[in-house]
Amino acid sequence: MKHELLITLDKQRPIPLSRQIYEQIRNAIHSGALSGGDSLPPSRTLANQLEVSRSVILQSYELLQAEGYLEMRKGAGTYIAGLPVEEKDPQNSENPYNFITKGPDFLTLNPTSIIENNLNTVLCNFRHGVPAWDAFPMDQWQKALMNACRRASPDTLGYGPVEGSLGLRQEIARLLRSTRSMPVVPEQIVITSGATQALDILSRIFVSKGDHVIVEDPSHNVVREIFSFAGAVVTPIRVDLEGISVDELQARCDHIKDGPHKKPKLAYVTPSHQFPFGVTLSMKRRVQLLEWAKANQAFIIEDDYDSEYRYEGSKLSSLAGLDVDGRVIYVGSFSKVLFPSLRIGYVVLPPTLIQPFLAVKWITDRMSSALDQEALAEFIQNGHYARHVTQMGKLYAARRACLVKSLDAEFGSRVRYYGEEAGLHLLIELESNAEEHRIAELALRYGVRVYPASSYFVGSKPQGPVFLLGYSNLTENQIKMGVNRLMLAETEAAVSTRT
Repeated sequence: MKHELLITLDKQRPIPLSRQIYEQIRNAIHSGALSGGDSLPPSRTLANQLEVSRSVILQSYELLQAEGYLEMRKGAGTYIAGLPVEEKDPQNSENPYNFITKGPDFLTLNPTSIIENNLNTVLCNFRHGVPAWDAFPMDQWQKALMNACRRASPDTLGYGPVEGSLGLRQEIARLLRSTRSMPVVPEQIVITSGATQALDILSRIFVSKGDHVIVEDPSHNVVREIFSFAGAVVTPIRVDLEGISVDELQARCDHIKDGPHKKPKLAYVTPSHQFPFGVTLSMKRRVQLLEWAKANQAFIIEDDYDSEYRYEGSKLSSLAGLDVDGRVIYVGSFSKVLFPSLRIGYVVLPPTLIQPFLAVKWITDRMSSALDQEALAEFIQNGHYARHVTQMGKLYAARRACLVKSLDAEFGSRVRYYGEEAGLHLLIELESNAEEHRIAELALRYGVRVYPASSYFVGSKPQGPVFLLGYSNLTENQIKMGVNRLMLAETEAAVSTRT
């Protein structure tokens, strides 16, 4: 819906004109005069209306976009973004129905803490796992979606096969054979609603209360909690510069006293770009891990996190590509290459696990979106996916280099970073006496959102503050500004700690 903007500029005020425009549009959004989906005038039109240069309007729009108020739609104009609705805090709400919540008491994630408020003044958000929105080939994707709609049959629009579209599974099989050296057939592939759903289903298949599940240390909190929620005893194994320590894994397994039936039968690893450490599992340890799985009749979940982007050295074969004994379950996703809301992931299963997996998926989630699957199959088949990965690899390599250079310039020898060879984020450790959450709090006041990472570590914690910095959806100017303001925040936090 188009809206007439009533903006009044006072050119005698010391406040820049772009800031005045920004504040009036922001106030209109807060008051409800503008709402999600409303369109704004083109920059040239508004510039003529207000008798200012177009660059003034562009500065205002860009600032509003950076803060999450606006979204620029290529070829369609500028729109008010869909902003989060204020909700009651469930922690403070009465529960008249006395619902029982199942699960361990130490679940650390609270739904209210997950929701990020777009109304904070965030000029640079170092959120990880977010692709470059502005570089996505939307025209090709829209065409693939339209073609999928035109081809749609009653079967496509009904309840499709629980394993997912055959066309998409065929394209994924070709993709994995060519890029990950995996001798996979479509019958082994099941489409899921993202990688997280695949892990949830696998936890239901494998885990009984008290079972030990191996995870990396550090690792994602969500992964640990999926297995914990299923009743597992999560056993973290140290990660070093070669990846997960298989020697420590074997030693820990040998000392589990719960009886032979409780020996770990499942291990979760991220060998291509370990989360969050960023290291690659060495070939020696890949072979050792496969030997451990065979000897112990265990299964390995290989989450091929960030395998698409590598900037230094050559890619190693996937664990699944090396597996000759059917011990590896391969999990992949399109969220970080295309866009997260697509919610299409997949799992490649050994033949013995196909039917158990399908049985659980049929109960918990009948199917993933059929039209999106058909569109994605065409997108891959026509070469758009491969071209997009190639183009993004070049873009992300430049942004990664900018981040490394900026960190060196601002922190010098006081910063250590890990994972710069691949992926879409860096893990950094600062030599500082400041507390990481205080640094993050001060950085946000400077308009920069950073993400403390010490909670990913279970055993030995880093000595200094650690942060996970995603760079894929930031321009180089944003990266430079963000690192500079992070340095200012750390300096201020360190001073306040000493006083």
